[in-house]
Amino acid sequence: MQKKIKSLILQSYKRQITICALVMMTLMLCACGSKVARVSIPIKVQSEIDIDTYSNFAVLPFVSEKNATKLDGIPVKTGNEIAEILRSGLTRQKHFKVVNKQETTRLMTGEEVGEEWLVNTERLSELGRYFEVKGIIVGSYQFKTDTRPRRYYGERYSTRQQRYVMDYQDYMQKTYILALRVIIIDVDTEKIIWDEAYLQKTAEAHSIGSFVFSQMAPQETTLRELSKRAAYEFTRDISPHYEQEDRFLMR
Repeated sequence: MQKKIKSLILQSYKRQITICALVMMTLMLCACGSKVARVSIPIKVQSEIDIDTYSNFAVLPFVSEKNATKLDGIPVKTGNEIAEILRSGLTRQKHFKVVNKQETTRLMTGEEVGEEWLVNTERLSELGRYFEVKGIIVGSYQFKTDTRPRRYYGERYSTRQQRYVMDYQDYMQKTYILALRVIIIDVDTEKIIWDEAYLQKTAEAHSIGSFVFSQMAPQETTLRELSKRAAYEFTRDISPHYEQEDRFLMR
């Protein structure tokens, strides 16, 4: 984690220097009466882990945190589905090899991953050597909702006043919240090299009637979509990728 923090600080420092230089250059060009165009160019961002060392993984089923708010309709197999979403995302990256679902299920026969596993790095490392990988990926998730009354302000045409008037409408905003914690264990050293939480949200606006119906509707689709977003963020963090940055060019 210290290596990651140092890397982020260095990147932030370099960006600040670059921005200052660009601003100064822009001011100088403007003073000379030249036109400046802003363009976006791709910048390569390195992985936040050593991908030469950690190139093959086994992903274990994720566990629901015991203190998390339980929602009706969330199936027990959710932890397995989150793990499969992560496997799928990592497999698309040419830098990584991942033990597939079938092999993971076969080797995990008789084992049930619990919340206590997240701190048992010795046990996880044993499994990693059994899987013949360099890193074990485990984690947990919280899935809950936050419902609050909201008021929307807008305009409507009043036939009595013959003009548009300010109006409002009350509604219920239901926000789904997923907190996905992803941990990577170094199989050789039995140490945690990655421990990050990824927060994803999505909101719905409801009338009283539709809100009651939403309480009975299944939540799997929403949970799956939020899991995909969180998994994408994690995969992006540990994979070399390109990001767009602005540059200023003189015409």
